[in-house]
Amino acid sequence: MSEKIDDGFNTFFSETSAGKLVPRAVYVDLEPSVCDEVRTGAYRKLYHPEQIINSKEDAANNYARGHYTIGKEIVDLVLDRVRKLTDVCTGLQGFLIFHATGGGTGSGLGALLLERLSVDYGRKSKLSFTVTPAPQIATAVVEPYNHVLSTHSLLEHTDVTFCLDSEALYDVCRRSLNIERPNYSNLNRLIAQVVSSLTASLRFDGALNVDISEFRTNLVPYPRIHFMLTSYAPIISAEKAYHENHSVAEITNAVFEPSNMMTKCDPRHGKYMACCLMYRGDVVPKDCNAAVATIKTKKTVQFVD
Repeated sequence: MSEKIDDGFNTFFSETSAGKLVPRAVYVDLEPSVCDEVRTGAYRKLYHPEQIINSKEDAANNYARGHYTIGKEIVDLVLDRVRKLTDVCTGLQGFLIFHATGGGTGSGLGALLLERLSVDYGRKSKLSFTVTPAPQIATAVVEPYNHVLSTHSLLEHTDVTFCLDSEALYDVCRRSLNIERPNYSNLNRLIAQVVSSLTASLRFDGALNVDISEFRTNLVPYPRIHFMLTSYAPIISAEKAYHENHSVAEITNAVFEPSNMMTKCDPRHGKYMACCLMYRGDVVPKDCNAAVATIKTKKTVQFVD
């Protein structure tokens, strides 16, 4: 049993001959300041220096600079680093891409990278976690344009896109975690919790695990309709965690509540075409099936016939 647990890190980390664990990841930004913070910060020893890549100037919130000019200059270097990482994988399933489409780098360079990954790695699965801009908290007036321009690549070159909305994330932090003024760390930790749950079955053994390709198989009705709403429950603050107990039925009901959605929309105004519920912990399939059966009888949650 201990061997199985110890092997869990191999999915996302490789072990060097010195016994050091290095993330199987490449971090890219066009402007150097954020990368330099990581290189000199508390986590600098965690990352391989070659896996943090930056250019000398940013994309200035301009999709075209990220896709056609500044981004184009470093994309070959990025792909070379990706190739080195994939060469040491024993069974490459696919790629997870994290980006925000409001700025020039996340939208422009992100789109270019997706296109090039499709050329180099063909049908390997590509799942993107995309933070979309929100009108209430936009930092630049051109954010919607950047997002629309990057959507073409997301349509053509990702298998599943998990939509995350800045405004919804802020609301969740305020409402459920009692954080009056959430910062980027709060938002990133919330996203990390969602990603951790989605990838848990890639890292740990379980009776009903899913792999990357199953997200596409089970959730995508038509190839171009692959933009997923993401929801998470229960979201509770550390103070409340030891004083609350949640049943499977309560958690299942909670994920369909708009207040737990990571995207600012109300799904009660439409119908679900597909749905994937992932439970973590000591959960019995019988309880899950009973909770889902109850949901189906409710008029508030509607599925297409």
